Amino acid sequence: MIEDPILLWSVVGVASGIILGLAGTGGGVIAIPILMAFGGYDIKEASGYGLLALTVGAALSWFIQRKNTLYPIAAILIFFAGTVAFLAAPLKTLSPHWLVNVLLNLTCVFAIYSLWVLRKLEDHGENRPLPYQIKTSSIGGMITGFLSTMTGLGGGVVIIPWLTGITRLRFDQAIACSLLTIAVTAPISAWRQNKFDLAMGEWISLAVGILVASLFVKKLITRISPPHLVLVRKLSLTGVIFLSMMRTLSALF
Repeated sequence: MIEDPILLWSVVGVASGIILGLAGTGGGVIAIPILMAFGGYDIKEASGYGLLALTVGAALSWFIQRKNTLYPIAAILIFFAGTVAFLAAPLKTLSPHWLVNVLLNLTCVFAIYSLWVLRKLEDHGENRPLPYQIKTSSIGGMITGFLSTMTGLGGGVVIIPWLTGITRLRFDQAIACSLLTIAVTAPISAWRQNKFDLAMGEWISLAVGILVASLFVKKLITRISPPHLVLVRKLSLTGVIFLSMMRTLSALF
């Protein structure tokens, strides 16, 4: 147990930053087991507070990749994800801990499947009509809002395959739109769950930890060749997902 809250959020920030630097995502999935193991939070509390790490990490990642953002699509995603996140918060409050745990782990299983099977970096997408893109992205936004509220994960593990496979955006466009959506809607979900109450020192510790660790890791991995880097990212994120599943499932049984 880490009793000092500033130290706890520094650990969450550094761990999230390392995964962010390696994989470009994953803040929520590493924050949840850390908050459970070292902060003493239960699954519902940890998944709520994990949204804060997700918010900071997604915002930093989006800023780096913002040139790939399709803002009309992102606006649709944000509207529907934010609306569902706002409405679903009371549902999470009423849900038993085991249901939140099961949803989180099912999302983790799909994340691994998405990471190794569904994500096609070489997919150049298609220029589908705008009404089709709006319709499909609105559905994806609702899925993102629901998952981020119920599990503390960003929903990117679902929305990126959705945007590339259904809406038919390019992979880099899907990532940028997903990150911006998560950066805007995750704090809405955290606020609705009364989990946006960190002190200024805790916010600073979280943000600095993520920023410093992610930049340091990004500097290190520049020495890795692109083909090997893809494998390193997949393996690192898969390992973190398994770690999260082991910790959360141990609370279930």
